[in-house]
Amino acid sequence: MNVYSGMGSSSGTRSQRRTTAPRCKCGRPSVVYTFKTQRNPNRAFFGCHNFKEKLPYCDFFRWVDDFVNDSMDLEDWRMNKLELNNTKAEFKLNYMNMKLNDKLQVKLNEHEMKIRE
Repeated sequence: MNVYSGMGSSSGTRSQRRTTAPRCKCGRPSVVYTFKTQRNPNRAFFGCHNFKEKLPYCDFFRWVDDFVNDSMDLEDWRMNKLELNNTKAEFKLNYMNMKLNDKLQVKLNEHEMKIRE
């Protein structure tokens, strides 16, 4: 089961992305149900796939909005980690490039001195 969630950015725009529903304690993907109570009217939650069936079910329960927020936090963390790794890689590449250019310049200078001799 997929749940669509909005993912905000710093500019305030929202885009759609898909979040996979969590698995219930039975090991199967959970199902989205909606509360019809006064305390939580129309609030969606994940529950066991057998919850509304006349079958035994586990007591898995998770609010959809909490799950989506947690998923977005995890996604943001992963993106930040990737950006940090990318920045580190760029820094290392630039450093290696600078060292290589320095070595090349030394070799060129040595070669020019030999030509002048």
